[in-house]
Amino acid sequence: MRMLESMTESVLITTADLEAPGPYIIYVNPAFEQMTGWSREEILGKNPRILQGPRTEFGIFLDMRTKLENGEVWTGRTINYRKDQSAFDMEWSITGIRDDERSIYQYLAVQKEVTHLVETERSLQRATEAAKRRSKEIEKANAKLNRLLSQQAKTLSLFAKYVPESIVKEALAREPDSRRVSEALEVGLLFCDVRRFTALIDGLSPDQVVYILDLYYTVMSEVITDYEGVIIQFVGDEIFVAFGAPLQIESPKMKAVRCAIQMITKLEEINHDLSERFGREMAVGIGINYGSVIAGTLGSDDKLSYSITGSEVVTAKRIESLTHGLTNAILIGESVYRDVRNAIESIAWGEVEIIGSTERKTVYQVLGLK
Repeated sequence: MRMLESMTESVLITTADLEAPGPYIIYVNPAFEQMTGWSREEILGKNPRILQGPRTEFGIFLDMRTKLENGEVWTGRTINYRKDQSAFDMEWSITGIRDDERSIYQYLAVQKEVTHLVETERSLQRATEAAKRRSKEIEKANAKLNRLLSQQAKTLSLFAKYVPESIVKEALAREPDSRRVSEALEVGLLFCDVRRFTALIDGLSPDQVVYILDLYYTVMSEVITDYEGVIIQFVGDEIFVAFGAPLQIESPKMKAVRCAIQMITKLEEINHDLSERFGREMAVGIGINYGSVIAGTLGSDDKLSYSITGSEVVTAKRIESLTHGLTNAILIGESVYRDVRNAIESIAWGEVEIIGSTERKTVYQVLGLK
């Protein structure tokens, strides 16, 4: 359960009895408590319907029972309610947890508040309906998305064991009243996301899921450290890494690319283990960008977290999203390619459309080192 406890996404586990008044909640993680306002002690034993209210769209649940009883993964998005009855948009998926006899005995739900995302989508929709206001509306939507990423980064509290030494030293070197200072830096940005993670863990027990995540994070963290990268955050099955923050390093672009190549190589070791244990393999997608960001430490007397935000972070994430449909692909932006092109084998994708951006970006797929 240790990894579930540290996840930034809300997680709850219920019994498998779908007939009313069931199912009953038997586990929630701290992210659930923070998102809903319900404490673990208050919510255990309750039915998940306690989160529903007047604006909940019940039609999305019509196929839920059929899918769950057939062993499929159910996903949905609707309006739910916190303990104080304030409404929020929530997106979640539910999958069965099977016992040794392959029978479902519990359900695992991973939930994420998407209120800001829904608002952004509505803003973008309005922009498309008003041609004269399109440019201004898209700019406002992108600004809102950037504020969302900044807020998420600031509220994230990494476990002490994952705080890199460079961040701790940087924070401790400051005066107590200056720990929250932010600064502009030129940084290499890497996003690595596991492809089809829900399918990868389908049917596995929570302990098995934790084993997979622990193995993945441990191996990848070692590679990232070898190339002087700093893990900014784990978000579910995604890793966000910076090269050159909080301390500058030599050749951050090249180190980010070499790190990505080594991560793909190390994935073979992970898959050898997963294949022997579970008969399945993991695939990832990696996106790399470089540019100016706002970086700063956040902390208390016993814990520190580090946040990086800005439009270049958003672009890095969107470059990574272009790898969907590919297996173990590495994509880099033009700002990275200019400095590493003589050292790598690559394929030019040319200008591609980046979701949420009015500009087309030139990206390249890295095949390996020369």
